[in-house]
Amino acid sequence: MKYKLLAIDLDDTLLGRDLQISERNIRAIHEAVKKGVRVTLASGRATQSVQYYLNMLGLEIPIITYQGARVVDTSTGEVMYKKELSLEQAMPIVKFAEKVGIHCNVYVDDVIYVEEMTEWAKLYQKYSVKVPMEAVGKLSEFLDKPTTKMILIDEHERLEEIREEVEKLAGESAHVFYSKPFFLELTNKYGTKGEAVKFLGEYFGIPREQIMVIGDTYNDVSMIKYAGLGVCMANGPDDVKKVADYVTLSNDEDGVAHAIEKFILV
Repeated sequence: MKYKLLAIDLDDTLLGRDLQISERNIRAIHEAVKKGVRVTLASGRATQSVQYYLNMLGLEIPIITYQGARVVDTSTGEVMYKKELSLEQAMPIVKFAEKVGIHCNVYVDDVIYVEEMTEWAKLYQKYSVKVPMEAVGKLSEFLDKPTTKMILIDEHERLEEIREEVEKLAGESAHVFYSKPFFLELTNKYGTKGEAVKFLGEYFGIPREQIMVIGDTYNDVSMIKYAGLGVCMANGPDDVKKVADYVTLSNDEDGVAHAIEKFILV
């Protein structure tokens, strides 16, 4: 099968533990582009952060950001696809987080808003390259418009205690999932990587059979299931590996390059 669109996750997939892209991964991506493959990034990160790594690769193509809640044309800045959480959806979650003392990140217009700069906020900043974070006091008094996504941050055991209530408050029109054991995220039901990859495929006129994706964890499952070839990293959870068509090497072993070499550069 000749793949024409390749979507790659960033954290724990394309990026190593040092949050950098290895030379081998860069070379493999450039070789894929030379073969006519459209290569894009599909991340839970904000637009500025994904753009930073796209620039590192020297690519100019629409990118999938915020777990698929947005697709942005990097050449013009145009938001091509947007699925947000309404204020009515977000506010009950914000108030619940305040009530139980769970740290909450709210994304509005490419800015992260938090109640205060807690240790969890500082930890998250490590992952949010180029994205401004502002402490604004009580989010329930600040938030007055739709949000691109929300993240509840705490120890995994604590998040598991509240997950059922969060899902109940969020309702069926929201998607609740872990991007990391200590990040419980919420997006619009249609703000997933799978929906965004589908949108890009249709935009470029590429059928799903000719789409390849590479990811590592639960927020990648929707695109792994949708693509003609869904690849999971060796460092991913076993239940994510089970839904993948192929398991490549880990992110610290250039697993992205290995998969590209195996399925595209042949």
